[in-house]
Amino acid sequence: MNYYIIIPTYNEEKFIALTLQSLVEQTVLPSKVVVVNDNSTDKTAEIVSAFAKEYPFISMVNKNSDAIHFPGSKVIQAFQKGLESLDENYDFIVKADADLIFPSNYFETVIQHFKSDSRIGMAGGFCYIEKNGNWILENLTDKDHIRGALKAYRKETFKEIGGLKPAMGWDTVDELLCKFYNWNIKTDESLHVKHLKPTG
Repeated sequence: MNYYIIIPTYNEEKFIALTLQSLVEQTVLPSKVVVVNDNSTDKTAEIVSAFAKEYPFISMVNKNSDAIHFPGSKVIQAFQKGLESLDENYDFIVKADADLIFPSNYFETVIQHFKSDSRIGMAGGFCYIEKNGNWILENLTDKDHIRGALKAYRKETFKEIGGLKPAMGWDTVDELLCKFYNWNIKTDESLHVKHLKPTG
């Protein structure tokens, strides 16, 4: 299965290299990774450009955010900008944050889930945060909910739900729409993703 990853990014010089490194070490590589540089003022663009030179499947697009202030809009607008730069030769598409470290088998496992059941419309693992030297399950994580930080959508599902909506709670709305159209949501507790800069 071909998969594309879109990473909205703003001033992530501390983490973006770790995220991209974890992607280039996947046992099944993404066909395309698009980093959307949303007006970063640090070295994010330089770091991404260096990866793009070494790995042809990585690219960067630049965006200047519109001055819309409701939560969720900025990141989804950036995601849309990345989506516009892609073709449709993918089986599933991923919205990922720029501060994650994926285990090397992450997307191979996601592929297995999508292949195992044609009605799985979304899939993802769980975010872990570091506390006192230990990686613990992020408190925002619900066992039946995939964090907005790492959502994978089957193409047919993504199209049917109308993509991602730039509003607060977009990552709940997408799951409600998914269920409305009778798609299943698969969470995999075995996939531990390190969330380096957690919110909340």
